[in-house]
Amino acid sequence: MFRPAIQRIEVLVAMAVFSLGVFYGASSLTVKVRQPAYDQKIASAQRMKRAMDVLKASRGEAAIFMDDVNDPNQTGLIGRQFTYITTDEGDLDAKISILDPNVAGMMVDYLNRAGVQKGDHVAVTLTGSMPGGNLAVVCALEELGVVPRIISSVGASQWGANIEEFTWLDMEKILQDSAIISFGSTAASIGGGSDIGRRLSPHGRDLIHESITRNQIELIPSESLSDAVRRRMERFSELVKIEDYKAFVNVGGGAAVLGDAAYARLIPPGLTTRMEFESMRNGGVMAKFGRVGVPIVHVLNIRHMFAEFNYPYAATPSPELGVGSFYARERYNPWTTALALVLLLSMVIIVGLNSKRKIKHHLEQYEPDSYI
Repeated sequence: MFRPAIQRIEVLVAMAVFSLGVFYGASSLTVKVRQPAYDQKIASAQRMKRAMDVLKASRGEAAIFMDDVNDPNQTGLIGRQFTYITTDEGDLDAKISILDPNVAGMMVDYLNRAGVQKGDHVAVTLTGSMPGGNLAVVCALEELGVVPRIISSVGASQWGANIEEFTWLDMEKILQDSAIISFGSTAASIGGGSDIGRRLSPHGRDLIHESITRNQIELIPSESLSDAVRRRMERFSELVKIEDYKAFVNVGGGAAVLGDAAYARLIPPGLTTRMEFESMRNGGVMAKFGRVGVPIVHVLNIRHMFAEFNYPYAATPSPELGVGSFYARERYNPWTTALALVLLLSMVIIVGLNSKRKIKHHLEQYEPDSYI
């Protein structure tokens, strides 16, 4: 019985195998496409790597104990579980994760998407809880060439910058003296509960005061949480109007920044450009910036922040410099995809035309009268 090529099993199987081969080839031959601000991201990561090396060396010179078990990547920047200036519980995996130079590239990505450009004013709040996040932010800001206004709180959660003689302000001063950054905090508070050192002992608060004094930083002498928020906003508005800042960047869970704990959980990590901040009556500094339309970069809840970029969390060792989807993304090669399409269409057309020719030839040779 006559059967055209397009209906023959061996032809269909061959077409299927050929199609699978073409699909596999096209899908496996991908290209990496660099993301915007690629060079600045790489430079920021390199700057953060230098900063971490300098701080580790300084800690070693000061003979401050380093814990290789709780600091598996041997950064020298993981603090202790309990000290006099420890304000709260801390997530060790989060502290390990963010002590990664590539996070500085991640910060450049956020700021670039927020529209921040060289010479822009950026408001920044830092805490001692997450020195890795602080380093990533200041290195990104330095590389972008912006004008930052930084206010810090010294108290730190577990495993952060909670060593009394090696606070975030001490780290910041070392980085300035080493010319890794050209700016620092303009003011600092105690931190902790209500931003006034609640849950700290009197001795712990005294040690924080000593850190602020020896680093010659202005103290924010708040009397309550609302007072801490007001005083921060006053200092930010000394530089430019609040609405003229191109971004607000926060690292950690500072009480004066997040405000009421119920609202703090509503603010997502990463970049936020649109959110109903108006409803946050008891919101902190972040809500006040958000209300006037300033883009927010919130560095907290590190696991979810890394998940946005499909970046490894608590990796040991840390990924190599330049690894991450914020640097480059894999895309299908357009030329390979186009070639695959041409090959598949050509196969279908060739088989179809061949079948049509054979059908026509068969009809021409078929003589029904010969069967009468």
